[in-house]
Amino acid sequence: MKSEKNIRIALLGFGPVNRSFTEILADKGEGLYQRYGARLMVTAAVDSTGGALDVEGLDPGRLVKAKGFGSVAGYPEKGQTGLQGLDALARSEADIVLEATTVSMQDGEPGMSHVRAALSLGKHVVLANKGPLVRAYQALQSLAQDHQVSIKFSATLGGSLPTYNIGVRDLAGCTINRVDAILNGTSHYILSSMNSGVTYEEALAEAQRLEIAERDPTLDVEGWDAANKLVILANSILNVPATLDDIERIGITHLKPSDLPLTMLGTATRNDDGGYTLAVRPERLPEDHLLAALPPLSMGIVFHTDLVGPLAMTVNERGPKPTAAAMLRDVLEIAATGR
Repeated sequence: MKSEKNIRIALLGFGPVNRSFTEILADKGEGLYQRYGARLMVTAAVDSTGGALDVEGLDPGRLVKAKGFGSVAGYPEKGQTGLQGLDALARSEADIVLEATTVSMQDGEPGMSHVRAALSLGKHVVLANKGPLVRAYQALQSLAQDHQVSIKFSATLGGSLPTYNIGVRDLAGCTINRVDAILNGTSHYILSSMNSGVTYEEALAEAQRLEIAERDPTLDVEGWDAANKLVILANSILNVPATLDDIERIGITHLKPSDLPLTMLGTATRNDDGGYTLAVRPERLPEDHLLAALPPLSMGIVFHTDLVGPLAMTVNERGPKPTAAAMLRDVLEIAATGR
């Protein structure tokens, strides 16, 4: 076993992802300590109603139980109704902040303020929330560098897919000529169903029944979620300072049976000047494309480079736990390297 290292964690947002992260700690915390020498301690957790705070560590199982009764503010003795994220952050003594509040693409809030405050206080940040990165990727990276901390975001690039690690580390030295990506599971499920003869309305209703589509599916079916992920991918892997305005975006709600079969695809195509053309739109894939037979409940990505590949990764996942596992991956990397 490695020497003991206590890693204090603040959980901002206690929806499905951070709740699943906490469940993982309850189930595997001791095993993670034995394997990695890092004792992961939750010192603050905040949801929309309030929070719980204890710099000596909150019990993960009791946090999950309190949330099951309505809010982490119901945590015995340490719960506080009305506790806000910024207050909890300042008092948590956290080394790492896990930000997974509800996404606001208009201004990135409240996640943007949480991330800026955490970095300014010298705390590492792990994100499942795409909003701050889409709105201010370059500025947040500069802020992290100024305070000698890291901002990590594996979970924003396709759940548990190791998109960032492959694109940056494992393809180091390669020129990426094209990226093809199916990074929104909802639109992929709906289009896969439509390709089999189901109407859009029927496919959406089934996706909502399976809880893979929101009551308002606009972000998914109009391509906004995939475009958000493509912005992050372009900035972080392709070194292109892209924004949503740089992406051609076409949704799937207008499609007719005669248009099919199609796949909702995000693409980044390298231009002669070294820049990239970015798009999210329904496309007809050739039968030999590595994503052509991707199952309905899956996501996947293909890197086309000058030296390696095409290199494809796919994942079949449902529920928030794989996304929480991606956050855990980032936390353990920070614990091991300090960055």
